[in-house]
Amino acid sequence: MARKEGERQIVDDAELKIGELAERTGLTVRTLRHYDEIGLLQPSARTGAGHRLYSGEDVRRLYRIVALKHLGMPLAEISDLLDRAGADPRPIVRKHLERLEQLLALQGRLRDRLNVILDELEGTQQPSADDFIEALEVMAQMDKYYTPEQLAQLEERRREMGDEAIQKSQQDWADLIAEAEAERAKGTDPSDPKVQAIAARWKALIEAFTGGDPGISSSLQKMYQDQGPEKASRGMVNSELMAWIHGAMHD
Repeated sequence: MARKEGERQIVDDAELKIGELAERTGLTVRTLRHYDEIGLLQPSARTGAGHRLYSGEDVRRLYRIVALKHLGMPLAEISDLLDRAGADPRPIVRKHLERLEQLLALQGRLRDRLNVILDELEGTQQPSADDFIEALEVMAQMDKYYTPEQLAQLEERRREMGDEAIQKSQQDWADLIAEAEAERAKGTDPSDPKVQAIAARWKALIEAFTGGDPGISSSLQKMYQDQGPEKASRGMVNSELMAWIHGAMHD
């Protein structure tokens, strides 16, 4: 069966032909055929004419395949991992969310540093070598945590948003972090309606920046795990605030 969410039809147990699945997911027919040929994602059924038919469970497996690929795992290892882990997608979804936060932090750091450099270039002050070194450091970290596809998606997202929207987003983040820290310092419980509203805005800002891409989410979270919130956010968010807001999000 299928259900509707707004004007989009969401596949549940309906069967999709390979062309339909490719169109809906943004993958290529060639990729799906390759996954079938190597036994990574074989369709649950075929038509009398031999056309592949993908079920809702096939789609869920496809998500896990693509998610693990974005996390840097070779295709040769993904099949064994999925067979061992079973059908539960939650661990992979959590990893995606973790990496997204890491990605957002790196993008914010590079954006802030480039704004400083550009302001200095357009004024009378020559940017220091340290300014450029920090920008290079962030770019190297981005190459470490994000795939080329993810970086291209972020650049496209930046162009779609435009400079004015990006500046507003920067201010929204600064205001929200300050508001969240004030509530945390007062000892407000994460389940308090005020904190829940802050958590909802936090999620909305992440969603607005990333376009909801789970792979980008996972990349960002991985960076936060590796570096810690304070270093990853360049001092904007400390570990206590991050733990507090996570508690509110999962309350």
